[in-house]
Amino acid sequence: MKPSNVPKSDNDIVGLLPPTKSILAFLLSTMSMLFSIGTLNYIILRFYLNFSIEGELLYLLVTIILFCGFNFAVTRGSFFAATMFEYYLTVLFIIFLPSVLLMDSQKQSIPIYFLGMSCALLTFWALNNKHYQIFVQYRFDAVEDRKEALAELEAEIKASNSKIK
Repeated sequence: MKPSNVPKSDNDIVGLLPPTKSILAFLLSTMSMLFSIGTLNYIILRFYLNFSIEGELLYLLVTIILFCGFNFAVTRGSFFAATMFEYYLTVLFIIFLPSVLLMDSQKQSIPIYFLGMSCALLTFWALNNKHYQIFVQYRFDAVEDRKEALAELEAEIKASNSKIK
């Protein structure tokens, strides 16, 4: 995901909120990503490692805190954070797939496997959706406009302070 190369004119106005479809795409991707990250990490930790419950909860807590930081960066228009979500989910999915192929025939864990896998696929689709990309671009433009307005305001304040002196 990269910022758009389309030049903006000074007459382009970025409003307070992005379009409704892009907000819904962001919410869908956030919720499905939370669920898929939690489910895939739980299955990976149970299948490959033998942590105590405290270790698993600590790992999941750190993962969720990192997720919140990257998600906050996405709401500020960070294309890097959006790309990192895709890479992280890809790595999780690649690590997760052998556990599905080698899963034991425990009847109670089969729905969790397929629920985690379907939620991860939904997240991949949502992250690559054009509305999600419009949301990130819109937030990027809003942050850039805000920085530009603050710089102009600071220049005006300096100019008025120099006239007073």
